[in-house]
Amino acid sequence: MRRPLLLVSIAGLGLALAGCQMQQQPQAVALAQPPAGIEGNWSSIGGPVAYTATFAGGRFTSRETGTGATLADGNYTKTNPTQASIIYRSKSRNEQVSVTCNQMAADRLACVNSAGSRFEFSRRA
Repeated sequence: MRRPLLLVSIAGLGLALAGCQMQQQPQAVALAQPPAGIEGNWSSIGGPVAYTATFAGGRFTSRETGTGATLADGNYTKTNPTQASIIYRSKSRNEQVSVTCNQMAADRLACVNSAGSRFEFSRRA
């Protein structure tokens, strides 16, 4: 009689341990991936007017932070994973501007326009 009782006890212990192990398995957590390269939203650093810039699928748009008014619209081409060439039309001056931007870090973009003016962006969260 002891033998069947011992087997039932061992089997019960095995099931209990298996249940504990199954409950302790870590859950997969989906982490948001930061945008890669220049794609995404950026905020101006310094300058007379605070504005945001959006790079999405080859389109470039900048908007004044306070009012949301569009400052410029255009297109950009990635020349390599961390560099882009932008051609946009300034709404205030109604002129076409050419800009080259280099991503200095995941959250920093340094740009220079064809006239030699430099400006920078930080990535928006």
